[in-house]
Amino acid sequence: MARKQVVLRREEILDATVAQINQRGIGTTRVADVASALGVSSGLLHYHFATKELLIEAAFSHAAQREMDSLRRIVTRSGSALTRLKALLRLYLPTGQAPDWRLWIDGWAAGMRDTGLQDVMRAMDEQWKSSLTTLIQEGVDNDEFHCADPRTATWRITVFLDGLAVPLVARRGVLQKSEAAQWVREHVAAQLGIEAEALAPRRAPARESAGS
Repeated sequence: MARKQVVLRREEILDATVAQINQRGIGTTRVADVASALGVSSGLLHYHFATKELLIEAAFSHAAQREMDSLRRIVTRSGSALTRLKALLRLYLPTGQAPDWRLWIDGWAAGMRDTGLQDVMRAMDEQWKSSLTTLIQEGVDNDEFHCADPRTATWRITVFLDGLAVPLVARRGVLQKSEAAQWVREHVAAQLGIEAEALAPRRAPARESAGS
């Protein structure tokens, strides 16, 4: 691959780093792997990030910001709290196909040894919980949800979803996604005092037959 004789944008480097981590994992991703994917020398990346650890932390912060942007768009859009909650759950739910969940699982594990990365992961988790708590409180105020403590409900919901990430993402095939999705609806509904069916995906209207 020909080397690029250009100054890379920071975002371009971080996108490539996230892609390499998703493919290889944090432990085996090297600065040289990212440089090769970009078609540049490792020295150019070290110009921007002195160490691999700083590059990894910046890449996770970059990925977390993209997720927070998606979260913010959902929470601040118009519509009922229930409708926005369903969209938020679709974003958060570990489906077994979402690369970001593999990234976050890897990040939490690596964060046990890297305090900088742990700080990034903790900040993202706190933003998720804060946004969900705000949304649940809005639903309670509008009489859409019925729970005494939105913060407690948020913790119970997110801990449940985090727990599902292990069998769905790290141990694919041990749990059916449809079954997990039903459990999520039942669990969230129980925390919010609503019917599980209210969280079910909207069914497409049946098409009329040609002869009708």
